[in-house]
Amino acid sequence: MAEEIDHPHDRLFRAVFSDAAEAASMLQAAVPQELRENVDWNSLRLVEGTFVDDALRQSESDLLFEAGYGEETERHEKGKDRLRLYLLFEHQSAPDAWMRYRLLKYCCRIWDADLRDDPRRTELQPVVPLVFYQGARDWQYATEFADLFPEAVRDWPWVPRFEHVLLDQTGLDPGDVEGATMGRIVQLLMMAAFGRHAGTALEIAAKLAASLVSAGTVDYIRIIAVYLFSIPDKAAVDAFDEALRRHQGGQGGGIMSYAQELLEEGWAKGRAEGKAEGKEEGREEGLQRGKVEVVEGFLRIGVSWDVITSATGIDEPRFRALKERLAAAAQGDESA
Repeated sequence: MAEEIDHPHDRLFRAVFSDAAEAASMLQAAVPQELRENVDWNSLRLVEGTFVDDALRQSESDLLFEAGYGEETERHEKGKDRLRLYLLFEHQSAPDAWMRYRLLKYCCRIWDADLRDDPRRTELQPVVPLVFYQGARDWQYATEFADLFPEAVRDWPWVPRFEHVLLDQTGLDPGDVEGATMGRIVQLLMMAAFGRHAGTALEIAAKLAASLVSAGTVDYIRIIAVYLFSIPDKAAVDAFDEALRRHQGGQGGGIMSYAQELLEEGWAKGRAEGKAEGKEEGREEGLQRGKVEVVEGFLRIGVSWDVITSATGIDEPRFRALKERLAAAAQGDESA
């Protein structure tokens, strides 16, 4: 379980930026001008798969996108003049000098996958590596791979040369965060979680979240609720909750209300399962099963027992008793 719940930043990042439109909005604002002007952002699409080392999943996650580049849209549609944008999210607190080395490995894995899929290809598709960094300390390392070698040999023709794009959020003012609404909220929440401009970042994030509520985009608000309940900083959760209520002008509930909606949906699912059973015992068992599934869902994303109990009325001992009762009932059905 610990391995599953240590990734609240990763879960939030992937939940939002796996959406190509959100990713395009954030990247278009952040990448160098040459890329910004030549990538066909409307053609950006997510490529399934991950290339990060298994041992580093605690501190890194990645998203791979493909898009056309240049001006010949017709060629883009036929699969030519396309590039990959490989976005690596570095969510450890301090920068890593060996990031460039790992990026080269990850790019090679992308090309390996391409060659496996099409052994007859005669060219490699270009990959632009981008590092999104939201640590507690500034990034102080170069972005050029050759700088990992002794200075005297960096110009040798035998030394690989490539450079990654660095999206370093540590020196960014909350008011300067760019992108679509949800993408900006993600960046601001993580900025606060890493201890930078927390008050201002949470205030702006809550104002943006209130605009999503007004627009009826509740699914994204639920994603925010899940993230906030997954981080250990209860003061940040309370600050965001208070600001969200204020920006809604009394027209909506706080962040806990959206968790409660998720909870009630789980209850409804349990009741529906019980109704399908066709008997009173089945309805009760289905309801209890729904409660267990909701609590397990909260546990998977790292929500603390304090929050779970406050939202559901179920504490850890009662949860374990419910699971044992359902397991015993299942065994009884099997023996019958």
